[in-house]
Amino acid sequence: MAVLRELAQDITRATGVNELSVEPMARSGSNMTMLLRGEGQVFFAKIFTDADVNAADANLRYDREKQILSKRWPVPMPVMVYSADTERVIVTREVQGHGFKHFIEQGRVMDALGMMARWVAGFHAAVGTQKRDETLWDHFGQYDEMEGNPAYAVLRDLLSQVPLTEYVLTKGDVSAHNFKFNDKGAVGLDFESVGYRAKEFDLIGMIRGLHKLTGESISAMSDTVVQQYDTVRRIDDIETTAAAVAVLTELTDY
Repeated sequence: MAVLRELAQDITRATGVNELSVEPMARSGSNMTMLLRGEGQVFFAKIFTDADVNAADANLRYDREKQILSKRWPVPMPVMVYSADTERVIVTREVQGHGFKHFIEQGRVMDALGMMARWVAGFHAAVGTQKRDETLWDHFGQYDEMEGNPAYAVLRDLLSQVPLTEYVLTKGDVSAHNFKFNDKGAVGLDFESVGYRAKEFDLIGMIRGLHKLTGESISAMSDTVVQQYDTVRRIDDIETTAAAVAVLTELTDY
């Protein structure tokens, strides 16, 4: 709150609102989010902190998010109206739409998942890739939860069949909480975890999060995600990719 009071004049100038009320919205070890209201408009202020020693450096997370929100994208994105580098504050305009719970209540989980998959595919397609010459087996073996895991070793035959020829710019945190849904489809929120990885990293994350919330079949969710992703950004072997995503999701579903 003190940080926002110090920046109040700059923020009101940037938003074009003469007076803003400030309401705490969410707090974690790594961020604080405040709701700003005034003259019928709503904004969100995100403050990046170093309170969580296990989180990535606050400056790094702030820089990632600011860089993403500073670019023009072919997919719906939040609109950044203000940033303060020293204080690590980003203010965005409210994204109109529903949260994912709307789809759970209506029994339309797969619709939400499909919109998320199409948005992610558009995000992946918007930035140049990094060429690789490996397989999914090589890539996911680098992660702590896979390294030395006997269950992962069983997947060698399947994952070695899936070539990995590129890294894409992944969103990193594709929890359903980090999306809004409106008549344009899904809108991604929160970009502090972006990084170059296999595309499957994001596909697995989408399924894992919604599976925990809904109990929907991981196999069916994998099919939906891969098929909907392919409508925007081509996947060479849909069946093998869907199978690989499903088993990797099962293995990391904790």
